[in-house]
Amino acid sequence: MKKLFTAIIILLVICAFGGFGILIYQRIFDIPADEVNKVDIPLETSVPLVITSIPGELIEDWNHTYRVMAHALGGIDNYDYTNSLEAFYQNYNAGTRLFEIDLDTTSDGDICLIHTWEDFRNKLTDIGGDWPMSTEEFKQAKIHGKYTTVMFKDLLKLMEEIPDFYIIIDSKTFDIKGSEVMYNRMMDEVNTVNPELVKRIVPQAYTPEMYDFLNENYDFDKIIFTLYHYYVDSDGQKIYTFVKDRKVPVVVMHMDNEWATKVITDIYAYAEMQEYEDEFTIYIHTVNKMDKALKIINDNHFFGVYSDYISENELNKNLK
Repeated sequence: MKKLFTAIIILLVICAFGGFGILIYQRIFDIPADEVNKVDIPLETSVPLVITSIPGELIEDWNHTYRVMAHALGGIDNYDYTNSLEAFYQNYNAGTRLFEIDLDTTSDGDICLIHTWEDFRNKLTDIGGDWPMSTEEFKQAKIHGKYTTVMFKDLLKLMEEIPDFYIIIDSKTFDIKGSEVMYNRMMDEVNTVNPELVKRIVPQAYTPEMYDFLNENYDFDKIIFTLYHYYVDSDGQKIYTFVKDRKVPVVVMHMDNEWATKVITDIYAYAEMQEYEDEFTIYIHTVNKMDKALKIINDNHFFGVYSDYISENELNKNLK
């Protein structure tokens, strides 16, 4: 009873006097200052899981409309690669409508949003190890102690609620067999939620062979040809020829080295010579500085960027 009475007094004092109440409490009970502050407060995200950006109509010509793809659902609080629910809400509310996601599977075979299990276990959490977790373990884990993990099926349900955003798939399956396994499993989950959502899912193909495989076996409206795995063994002319022959709508590349920069600028140059540059768009990854993003769009004439920290609204405000 004495402990309860003491606790009530402490609560009343702190509620009445705020931070000053803590000092009063310290003096009354002769508690050292370093002990007063030892309060176990659970880490909670300050990002509200509500939509403040009004959803609009779904824009089918998204690759000529939106200039930012949020990398791994976008950054949050200076953290990247979280693929977290809070990151989605924060970046959606900042106007972004294209969301790149990393996919893998749990030990139960369910698809989850995760870059790699090693990174998730050792960088995003302190669980340790490098092997897949069970679905329930993954759902219970907190990224950086506070952010919510996302199962692919839960993201699909969110797509039903919010009608105007697209997801861009980074499956990291660089061979046809691996791609078939992942995309068949992915489509099974899509079909259990809503088969129509396939129209808002945009795969990334890493090779010409994977592009053809995805195009021939699934009903995606658009497929991105991303070059970071392929460009070293190719050149701008070969890639441009493939892009034109297959009517590829979007090409994605980085500009992190001289050869990569030459390949992507050559692709655009060949397209410009044949007056084909308006038939597809080029996005550059991963760009987190506004001045670099503006240079890519204004000087290189590429359409947009993948980014952790630049939002659609912010980029549009800075464009000429």
